[in-house]
Amino acid sequence: MQVTTDIPPSTPIIAPLVMDIFLFIVLIGLLTYVLHRQGRSPKNLDTSSMKPSLTVLIVSLLLIALFGPSNLNIYLELGRIVLIGMSWELGSFMLSFTFFLVGLPFMFLRLVFVYQVYKYYLGTTSRKRVVITGILGELQFPLISLLMVPICLLNPGLAVIISIPIPILLIAGLLMLRYIPRAQGVSGWTELDEDKDWWDKEKDG
Repeated sequence: MQVTTDIPPSTPIIAPLVMDIFLFIVLIGLLTYVLHRQGRSPKNLDTSSMKPSLTVLIVSLLLIALFGPSNLNIYLELGRIVLIGMSWELGSFMLSFTFFLVGLPFMFLRLVFVYQVYKYYLGTTSRKRVVITGILGELQFPLISLLMVPICLLNPGLAVIISIPIPILLIAGLLMLRYIPRAQGVSGWTELDEDKDWWDKEKDG
């Protein structure tokens, strides 16, 4: 009797996918650990009164930043419309750590936005700075793609990309700032020097 040891065709696809998931878990764990360590500020702020907790908020934003859709890319010459996130591209990669590393220079401000939200809840930055960072994070890839248009036109081998942002991360962050207050005793160090935010103006009006 002949014993076959053929590997199922799905194995070459499953193995990289499992590795990518593992790397993303490690990445999220490292980012959460760094944020937790930095949360031990000289002020000894106690954020335990926050509901939900600060860790839950930041991890939720990280998951949206890494796995949520970020842009709708239109390839004019190819006639293709592709939905992408920081770690995936619909129709090409279901999930790829390599894709994340390649796309990171074009979308890293999304992670900076998450960090700014974290700093806001520690009282070390203002809501205005958080909002500005979030807007820049959503516009980063579209602006880069627009700057690349002249280069693509001069090189027929390159496709012109029109990128439309999908601001799910920005909306989620703004909703957190709007409806989830900071812990008691936490105050923004720059808020005394800046104008009120639009939602505070509505309350005063």
